[in-house]
Amino acid sequence: MKIWVLLSVDNNYDQPDNNLVAWWECKPSILELGNAMEIKVDFRKGNATLGKLLKGEEIRFKETDYRLREIIEGKLPDR
Repeated sequence: MKIWVLLSVDNNYDQPDNNLVAWWECKPSILELGNAMEIKVDFRKGNATLGKLLKGEEIRFKETDYRLREIIEGKLPDR
């Protein structure tokens, strides 16, 4: 089984690389990502930051780095 996970790393020195923020059975929509990160999404304009996240890019939001990854059950994702 595979799931999609939203991972974060705060700007602290003692943070692990894989803090789980949220997970989904299927790839989340931009609205689902926005809700998980408490970012309002305008449906007409979208959100460029969340769009980058959906494309697999790492983003920084409020001093925290986020990554969206598809992972296999029982395995931690690579950074």
